[in-house]
Amino acid sequence: MKAAAGAIATVLLVVAGCTSGGNGDTTSGLPVIMQGYDDPSLPYGIVAIDYHFHDAHPSIPLDPSRDVTFSNQGSVKHNVSFPEFGFSKDLPVGATIVIRNLGERLGGPGTYTFFCKYHPTLGMFGTIVIK
Repeated sequence: MKAAAGAIATVLLVVAGCTSGGNGDTTSGLPVIMQGYDDPSLPYGIVAIDYHFHDAHPSIPLDPSRDVTFSNQGSVKHNVSFPEFGFSKDLPVGATIVIRNLGERLGGPGTYTFFCKYHPTLGMFGTIVIK
């Protein structure tokens, strides 16, 4: 059991550790195996499946410095847009985006809505709560 948990943590660190310079946001072809992590030292994971974001309504507020991952495990291209700080990135099938320090970039505590620019009429919205 501990070996499996260690392997999962290693994969998550690989996903979170991919960098592209600049602001630290990345796009990767690596899958996110877990979402909604209870461990605040790991990224909070959100998965796009079909036309909704899974775990996009966290019941506990996230720390401002916590990284958030968006993974597309559906069959069509999606997008992640946060108008509050001008963020909009496409999320191809099988890809993962890591947004570093999301709460700090959003401007502090509050409730923030994000959406897929390709499927807003299908209700593809999510909410992030920053403490």
